[in-house]
Amino acid sequence: MNEPILKTENLTHVYSPGTPFELTALRNVNLEIRKGEILGIIGHTGSGKSTLIQHLNALIKPTSGRVLLDGQDINASKSSIRLVRSRVGLVFQYPEYQLFEETVYKDIAFGPKNMKLDAAEIDRRVRDAARFTGVEEELLDRAPFDLSGGQKRRVAIAGVIAMMPEVLVLDEPMAGLDPSGRTEIMENILTYHRETGAAIVIVTHSMEEAARHADRMVVLNHGEIAMEGAPAEIFTHGDELRRMGLDTPVMTDVADRLRALGVNIQGSVYTVEQMVSALMELEGGGRRA
Repeated sequence: MNEPILKTENLTHVYSPGTPFELTALRNVNLEIRKGEILGIIGHTGSGKSTLIQHLNALIKPTSGRVLLDGQDINASKSSIRLVRSRVGLVFQYPEYQLFEETVYKDIAFGPKNMKLDAAEIDRRVRDAARFTGVEEELLDRAPFDLSGGQKRRVAIAGVIAMMPEVLVLDEPMAGLDPSGRTEIMENILTYHRETGAAIVIVTHSMEEAARHADRMVVLNHGEIAMEGAPAEIFTHGDELRRMGLDTPVMTDVADRLRALGVNIQGSVYTVEQMVSALMELEGGGRRA
């Protein structure tokens, strides 16, 4: 098992404490993000997902508890925060609305420039990040506002990747894209993961995406971790997930319905490939439980 690079210890966050609007968004969350893994974070709206990930690079500070990067408290001093934000990159939902520079090149270069890198290293990182995210070379001199929605999304992600974070955190990175756009963005993220070994944290509402790509999943419910484990473990609890207001993968629903009809579907099923395999195993007998 890989060692954790980033972890939270008893992380609690309370908005507007001591007022009539007080809200506990996170309560004693203990989470490890391991080197080189893909971690999926799922939960209903208001479960605390966005609040959690904003703690991971010190955008907001805990009410109590700690966030540790390589064992060091990231909020221990103001001087450490710049380094933390270069090592832990955060891509917000709909990041294309945060583009602001005159050209795509300058937008991608913004983070590396703030890291005080020299011009040659900035140029290398801009071009590497563009390659990772599928931003074509001829777009680098274009104004970002002239691009399509999918191109803007890739440019925005490239701007974070250009800092070469060891942990890349993405909040609903495929939200609002058509199916082909979703596939392309996910492939971009996986390419970065494969070539750099960075840990990837994906907050998503799509059970299919989490099931297909995550090594491990965390389910948040009312600010607490309700479940944690590999997708195969998580999706054996379909009824519990549905009680939390979460959808389950379509193939998990199909498998549950077949079992209710007496069909002996074995194991956790959450992808089309697994369903095909499970049905093929029924060939030649043993169709009924």
